[in-house]
Amino acid sequence: MENHEYLTVKQITQLYPFSLGQIRHFLQFRHRNSLQKAVLKVGKRLILRRDLWEYWLNEQKENREFRADQFVMRK
Repeated sequence: MENHEYLTVKQITQLYPFSLGQIRHFLQFRHRNSLQKAVLKVGKRLILRRDLWEYWLNEQKENREFRADQFVMRK
């Protein structure tokens, strides 16, 4: 059995450049934005598995760069 590091929402705001509101937004729409794989619900609390959270962040960055490459300025 692997040991994974889990983070609370408050810990994420301290370790990453996101506000509490931004993290809550990500979590509220976790089923739409594919973040649900990283989320563990314990009672009413949501905690995130750090390795999957970081993987999700990298995926968002790659998708954003792809979309920026597809953008074409028109005259």
